[in-house]
This record gives sequence, structure tokens and C-alpha cells, in this order.
Amino acid sequence: MTLLQLAFLLFAAGACGGVLFVVLGVLKVRYPRWFGAGHGLLGLAACGVLGKAVLLADAPVAPQATWALAVLVAALLGGVTLFRLLAVRRGRLVLALGHGGLALVGLYLLYGVAY
Repeated sequence: MTLLQLAFLLFAAGACGGVLFVVLGVLKVRYPRWFGAGHGLLGLAACGVLGKAVLLADAPVAPQATWALAVLVAALLGGVTLFRLLAVRRGRLVLALGHGGLALVGLYLLYGVAY
């Protein structure tokens, strides 16, 4: 398994957690605060693995992987800013869908390179 594949699997696991957040939010079910921290830390770890794979690679990496890294870092920073620093309360579902949509674009780009 390459680092790109490991990064993809970590991001996919984080995406499953994000879908769980949306479902729980729509159903108005409360969840522990550490779920959000775990989701973000998983994204941070995946960005670290992908960053190592892209930036410290011995062989040239496809430009698609660099774009995936940029998009996924933007999604991570957007999630931290919106849901942790600003703690937005109104319109969370729309913002979460935008955050997740951006992450799905990055996941799509990464899939093309990893597999």
C-alpha cells in the first residue's frame, strides 16, 4: 500500500464520519463533542500523510495529487474555521455540505492518482 492509498483511506474514513454528522444533525441527535475533534484530527493526519507523499516523494508525483492536497487542505482549514474557531450556529447544514463537497472533490482527485 502506498502513502497515496493510505491517505485516500484516511480521508474516506473521515468522509464517513462527516456523513454521520450530517445524518445525526438532520435527525437532531446530540453527539459527544469529541466526535468533531476526532473528525478534524483524522483529516489533519490524512493531510500529513498526503503532504509527505506529495512533497517528499523521490519520484515525480502527478499534478492531480498536488491539486488534491490543496483542495483537501482548504476543506480542512474551512472546517476548522467554520466549526471550531467561529462556532457557527445558524446554517450549519449548508456550511457542512459545502465543507463536505469541497472534501469530496479532493477525494475524487486523490482517487484518480492513488488507484
